[in-house]
Amino acid sequence: MMNLERKTHRDGNLHPKAFNCLKLLDESFTYHNDHTQRHPFSIYSRSIQKVMQSFNAVLDEIDQISTALFNADGNLDYPLKKLPDLQKELLYALQSHIDDCYRILKVIHPYNSNVNEIFVESWLDKVKHPGYKDFHNEIKRYRDSFAPIVNKIKHNGGQLRPIMMYSRGRGLVARTVDKGIQIFPKNARIVGYFLEGMQPNGRIGPDCEIHLDGITAISLNRDLRYHFANLYRVGDHLRAAIARTVRHFHEIKLPRHVAFNDTASQYDIESIAERVSKLPPLFFENEFSKKTPDIKFHRHNGNADLILEVPGSQYMTWEGEVMIYSEIQVDAVCPYYQLPYR
Repeated sequence: MMNLERKTHRDGNLHPKAFNCLKLLDESFTYHNDHTQRHPFSIYSRSIQKVMQSFNAVLDEIDQISTALFNADGNLDYPLKKLPDLQKELLYALQSHIDDCYRILKVIHPYNSNVNEIFVESWLDKVKHPGYKDFHNEIKRYRDSFAPIVNKIKHNGGQLRPIMMYSRGRGLVARTVDKGIQIFPKNARIVGYFLEGMQPNGRIGPDCEIHLDGITAISLNRDLRYHFANLYRVGDHLRAAIARTVRHFHEIKLPRHVAFNDTASQYDIESIAERVSKLPPLFFENEFSKKTPDIKFHRHNGNADLILEVPGSQYMTWEGEVMIYSEIQVDAVCPYYQLPYR
């Protein structure tokens, strides 16, 4: 279990720990000019900006879906077609962010003209970078949890499709896992997505290599918590890798807590953190047994605290009647479709 805390009164902002470390990194500790790369803080701040803007766009779309009305036919009077593209951009941004973290490790290592490697990770491995192996091992499981989805979209023609489970009455009874406390959510809507692929039986539906038995999906209530918390976990391990590298080459120990008041970000990280923390703890049935990061956000006396517990614990289960709403595109050559949970 990993507990991460960011506090504005102590840290100056709620960014992942690597943000302050890189902002205040002494110029003598970076070799970005030799590598013809941006300053490591520039790499990180631009990268985190893309991720946060993508989080914000997905959260905005969830708000639209969650408040949309139903028409006279009982259908949601708001199309879900924007959601897959927005979620795809978030996954792309998250994968690019991890790639950017490896680039940061490269530019704080002295340039080595004897190593001619195009791929950053291969370069880091060949120069025996002091921070690379531990960082790689710590974040590998997280990266591997969603990289196959991104790769299938990029290289296999995979498509993300939206799905929503909803109950417009008091049809759901939710129970907390730890104490069994009952909750009766009204107008519950669980929004999610799945990667579409060809199944062994010839149907089009959830990709069997990504989704259990080709009949499940991913809820955004859990997925956004998972990615948001792991973004901070990656930042924590990146800060440790930077400190290890500086200590190796310069024999200087970086301070663990450094404060930097950030007022120039083009996104409101406090708002994003608060919105993710307030997502309903309602997930798809196959996610009941999965551990979900616990994210707590508090405001007090003009300050803000963000507390994350990774990998977290089981949140909540529910039972009751729900409707399943999805938007799909049937192939004229392969007209048979397998919907999730059907």
